[in-house]
Amino acid sequence: IEYAYEQPLTIDGITKYPDFTVSDMESGSTYYWEHCGMLHVPNYRRRWEEKLEWYREHGILPQERGGGENGTLIITRDEANGSIDSAKIAKVIKTFFS
Repeated sequence: IEYAYEQPLTIDGITKYPDFTVSDMESGSTYYWEHCGMLHVPNYRRRWEEKLEWYREHGILPQERGGGENGTLIITRDEANGSIDSAKIAKVIKTFFS
């Protein structure tokens, strides 16, 4: 899978840095993958919620909502104990990029 790490995404003069950007040249689809690692930290959670709203306002919607006109947002999270479930990550990769 070819991807860009923290590639700037500028819309309406505001720049965000998705964790990963994946462009599917065949379908013309763009996926923005955000991995939330510290949602238990209030300041991190607040910034994430603001970023998520920014994505929604600009037509980048989560895969659960079928994506948006400007891209599909993939969201993964650390487990409650702070670990990463690599099997879940592998399933996401197979679902979207196989």
